[in-house]
Amino acid sequence: MTPGLPEVAIVIPCHGYAHFLREAVASAVAQTWPLLHIVVVDDGSPDATAAVAEALQAEFPARRITLVRQPNQGLGAARNTGVRATRSPFVLPLDADDRLDPRAVERLLGALLEQGGDVATPLGRTFGLEQRPLVTLPVTRRRLCAGNCLVYASLYRRELFDRVGGYATGLRPLGYEDWDFWLAALAAGAKFVHVKEELFGYRRHGASMLSAADAEAPALRAAIALRHPGLFPRWRRGLARLVLGADSVAGAAVGMRARRWWGLLSLLVDRRLGLFWRQLRGTGRVAART
Repeated sequence: MTPGLPEVAIVIPCHGYAHFLREAVASAVAQTWPLLHIVVVDDGSPDATAAVAEALQAEFPARRITLVRQPNQGLGAARNTGVRATRSPFVLPLDADDRLDPRAVERLLGALLEQGGDVATPLGRTFGLEQRPLVTLPVTRRRLCAGNCLVYASLYRRELFDRVGGYATGLRPLGYEDWDFWLAALAAGAKFVHVKEELFGYRRHGASMLSAADAEAPALRAAIALRHPGLFPRWRRGLARLVLGADSVAGAAVGMRARRWWGLLSLLVDRRLGLFWRQLRGTGRVAART
């Protein structure tokens, strides 16, 4: 161990993915960065998550691996539990079905410190059912408000987590916790650093929390716009209220029309971004875990 190096926490929530957990933890263990605190959060998982985590603790005694167990509370709450279980000054989230390149922590932390940033996000690559590049974009206010343009597995300062109060746990419907977190970070003045290296592996394996959230995209996007009024223009907040306010026959009709237009108008916030986003959606190369 090299004295003076900062410790990085890799926080891995798990619910129902015990069969993937070993690969995720092994990718954390294999990091070239020497000082790590790997925190596995068993979020009320119905499978052998805790047993797998305990076996990994025994298998990799040279790495600090902590298991935290809690009743099922959802992804945002599980991430919050994991971050608060460590005192590491830097955090890198990792879902139990994904993996990191061995240089991920070293390269992301190096770029963040060199550029004085608060968040460092990489490029990535999908694996499993499909293998292709996973494109991310440098963060600007307009771009991030139009849609999530970075992966959830981005390294950030623990101080930023504390400043924004962690991940949202009350979004209705559930989903897009990561996009909401990045918007809160942007509103808090965070500086984002873009690392143009494929350092993150996103597993494609059929239905996921993201695909479930996408089914509720209009309502989720509306709820998030209203959660961050300082970032979104008035017309988007007004449209969001129409989307969420369909509580009568007339209101439902208006809400349905608003839902139809929500995605299109979001893309038109920036014409160039809209074109690029449509191109990415056509190839499937979009940021994961919105």
